[in-house]
Amino acid sequence: MMITEVMKIQNPYTNRGVTRQKEDLTALIDWCQITVKGVDVFIIIEDILRIPLSFMELHGKEKGIAGHELIARFDNIKILKPTGNAQYEGFQILMSGSGCRNYENFLMMNKETWFDFLERVCRYPVNFPRIDLAIDDTKPYLSIPELIRLKNEGLISSQLRDTAENRSDRLKEDEIEAQGKTLYLGSKHSDFRITFYEKGYEQAEKFGKELNPDWNRYELRFRHKKAVRLVEELLKDRDVARIALSVLNEKVRFLQKPENSTVTRKRLYPTYPPWEELMQDVGKIKLTMNPEKKTLERTWQWLNVAVSPSLKLMDKIGKLDNRDYIRQLIERGQMNEEQQRIYEDYKKSFLLREEERRIFDRTYTENDTDKESLTVNEASEYTGIGRNNLRKLITWQKIPVIRIGNKILIRSEVLDQFLKKNEGHNLKNKYEVIAV
Repeated sequence: MMITEVMKIQNPYTNRGVTRQKEDLTALIDWCQITVKGVDVFIIIEDILRIPLSFMELHGKEKGIAGHELIARFDNIKILKPTGNAQYEGFQILMSGSGCRNYENFLMMNKETWFDFLERVCRYPVNFPRIDLAIDDTKPYLSIPELIRLKNEGLISSQLRDTAENRSDRLKEDEIEAQGKTLYLGSKHSDFRITFYEKGYEQAEKFGKELNPDWNRYELRFRHKKAVRLVEELLKDRDVARIALSVLNEKVRFLQKPENSTVTRKRLYPTYPPWEELMQDVGKIKLTMNPEKKTLERTWQWLNVAVSPSLKLMDKIGKLDNRDYIRQLIERGQMNEEQQRIYEDYKKSFLLREEERRIFDRTYTENDTDKESLTVNEASEYTGIGRNNLRKLITWQKIPVIRIGNKILIRSEVLDQFLKKNEGHNLKNKYEVIAV
């Protein structure tokens, strides 16, 4: 059953294969793209993703990724429908890195892990166009510029033939400092690719965060058959360390020149010591969850770093002029569509939490801890209200239907609207329907 508050968890729950401990090496699911066939979009939202329907913003024909249109979203968790040449019977779930971090809020509130989610997904007719595993290195074991040097000098043994780098060789020193460096192994069109990059520099540049030079990320990108195989291996024994170690050992090895100059075969070259140390410790990594709302964080970081000094200046000048310049700016400001969407997503989280708090203030819940929200199908079965009608009730008020013990709780104005339109309708008496 789904627990319906999507905010950051204060207390960790029992560790069932996912850790949140501070380690030098951790792993994340950093891209999740799933094709689902044979079910409607409401099943995907409520039963597969287990996101309350009232949270999802439904769209008309809005551009998504190539050959697909966006039909529903919550922040960067998107559901797409194929169009044009890409048409097939089904939908695509798309979670980018920030979408994965956001979805982890739902996983944690449902007391689930990525393994639980993938296991549930695989009960349906699905395919996996792409899954990314990201290894975060905060020690760091490797220097990305040094890896690029080794690659350029041929001190690398790899099955991934196409390689590239982001050289960041601009003229201005501060631009070089802000950009960071990246090494790609494998073609961007291939079924597998590894990317080594300086994550701390990327975060500083994108979000205005304080630079953390000791944060590298190593991304393992799996597509199509390799993505399907990855999911199978993850569900086999829930051991992400074994998979990461196996893949890295098979695909790449960084080398150092042998002391004996007569050794010419690369397979006889000694391993580059930092790479060897990394391979020894990769076998200890765990799959982590780091739930965040990236879009809101990005706005806050930008305000904090780039805007707050100017606001401070105008606040001080306003006191001298006896004018509230900051208030004037706020009153004149107009949110764009993206900002309005972020606000609506955030508001939904609070509406849901507020509803749960209000229900639990009632005396009839004092001795009843069996509190669960229901999917539309379950609520329809318990109440006898048709699924389409129930969806309308929930969507109108942007709230879930809550079950506490043998009681179904629906706002009184919502139930009144339904009963007026459906005179003579008898609700099933298996569950007591209470208007609150």
